[in-house]
Amino acid sequence: MKIKLTALLVGSALFLVSCGDSLTLAEGGMSGTGITTGRITGFGSIYVNGIHYDVDNALFYRNGAPVTDQTSFAAGEFITVTGSLNSDGISGIASQVKFDGLVKATVEAIAADGKSIKVLGQTVQIDLLTVLHGFDQISDLQLGNLVEVSGDRLPNAAIKATSISLIAGSYQTTDGLQVVGAISALNPPQKTFQLNGLTVNYGAANLVGWNDKPLANGQIVQVKASALPVSNVLAAKQLSLQTTQGQYPDKSRLELEGIVSAITAATQFTLAGQTVITTASTQFIGLSASNLALGLTLEVEGNVDSSGNLQAERVILRDVSSSNGKELAGQITAIDKTLNTISLAGYILYLDNGSMLLKNSQTAKRLAQRSGHHEVTKFEDLVVGDYIEATVIQFADGTWHVLRLDRGGRPDQLPQ
Repeated sequence: MKIKLTALLVGSALFLVSCGDSLTLAEGGMSGTGITTGRITGFGSIYVNGIHYDVDNALFYRNGAPVTDQTSFAAGEFITVTGSLNSDGISGIASQVKFDGLVKATVEAIAADGKSIKVLGQTVQIDLLTVLHGFDQISDLQLGNLVEVSGDRLPNAAIKATSISLIAGSYQTTDGLQVVGAISALNPPQKTFQLNGLTVNYGAANLVGWNDKPLANGQIVQVKASALPVSNVLAAKQLSLQTTQGQYPDKSRLELEGIVSAITAATQFTLAGQTVITTASTQFIGLSASNLALGLTLEVEGNVDSSGNLQAERVILRDVSSSNGKELAGQITAIDKTLNTISLAGYILYLDNGSMLLKNSQTAKRLAQRSGHHEVTKFEDLVVGDYIEATVIQFADGTWHVLRLDRGGRPDQLPQ
């Protein structure tokens, strides 16, 4: 049996769906391991992909090293949460929370348009959803700044950043460098390969995860190093094989956010390295099956089958573009806490557990400068008259849904 959701209370936050693009959940408990991979949209404990995870008894890891608690993570960072999902499908208990950055290194180039930077030869693009920690805008960065980037790879291999954190003004060897990408131009005699615009020399690297398997082009690897590149060659200290397809246990419940990197059939595509299978019963929220395209950021929910494929029950649009989205700014004129909506600039905007709400008041900015991280806010903290900026997308039924809301406005657009 299916239960149709219109407004479901989760703790103090409301998970709302619109009539035309309503969501459904399977009634009863979900069997198997619950795994969620996506950007952090809130804390207390952790919200990711619209699921509120209790992390009181979880183990936490950052780039392979254990950390104390959720304060080691930041809004917008891609994490993987392993645990169990409750029968409501929108809350759970985490046993492990893991973060692995795509690249951690110094800024090598800054685009004049403020929309991208170069780090370890990797092009890092930002969009309206990218959360910047420790600085306000790309033009605030300087060459040589040490940054850490989270996100996913676009089909052209550029990184679409969900968060960029300014770690230090310059690099110290104790900081460590890291980059994740696909091997190309492998040269075994020279012990080198390419990661997009970077040459990696792995001659002295400790190899982890290969189990006597040879290196090959196309493998996804994590490279760690302690010294900056010399003549664009990075001397790897450790090389770890990163598995994608088949990494999730059979029958596990998977909630996966990522970028569409390949479409192999009308009912099959690749998202964040994972093969996704759709059927006639798959719900498409915010888009239709025919609108699926390379480069789109989606959230896919379903179960992993014995072949390692994700059998999709729901495909939800989490991407903003000029054709389906917009930025709105101004004062909130009305709030409906039953329907979980706000009124702004003549629009009624829906919020849900997947909406990321950030503080950008002057007080929050000062706290962020000290901690290096943006503070998050909650729906119940919003009041009529708040100045906000919202990044929204329009669903097929004409309703507008908030992907990101900055309370107080973004730093470069605060009223003077």
